[in-house]
Amino acid sequence: MTIRFHRLKKPQQDHAGVSRRMFLMTTAMAGVTTSTMIASAGCAFASPLDDGQSATLLRMVQDIYPHPDLLDVNHYQSIADAVIANADGDTAAAKNLREGLASIDAQSQVLFGSDYIAIEDPDAREGVLRKFQHDGFFQGVRWTAYFAIYNNVDVWPRFGYQGSSVEHGGYIDRGFSDITFVPQGPSLEVRMAEVKG
Repeated sequence: MTIRFHRLKKPQQDHAGVSRRMFLMTTAMAGVTTSTMIASAGCAFASPLDDGQSATLLRMVQDIYPHPDLLDVNHYQSIADAVIANADGDTAAAKNLREGLASIDAQSQVLFGSDYIAIEDPDAREGVLRKFQHDGFFQGVRWTAYFAIYNNVDVWPRFGYQGSSVEHGGYIDRGFSDITFVPQGPSLEVRMAEVKG
């Protein structure tokens, strides 16, 4: 048995010093980059919602997670701005959000003869929202608001949540028995006296 070693040939270069594969890859990347820049420039000039729809969205976020005594309007406004920013770069999401907000106002007109934000009764507004609670646009707004409120370290103290205790030694010495809604039980002495009889 004989083993033959083949020497690798030097790659041949074309006249410009660029292979056909490199040329195709470069032009493809240039096309993708250009189309992305044009699309993002178009989105930057057009807001996905008008003022009325933005007001409906703000009221909707406040009604989904009502904490009027704990959160300020600017907290809810930042959530509405985040929803708008998420829809700003996505044409389908922006269309879905606009149509969803329009359907909320249409349902409000049918039931109460006014726009959603003009309904004063919070229970009535909740009734309007319940019709759309399983729709995609509603769930998108809901989950954005959920994480923006309950996963926000700056908001935790308003709810009385101290945050993680792992880095402070655990919950035994920090928050284990801080609850106030459970009635105080009998003391250890009273329980021992009952056991001894």
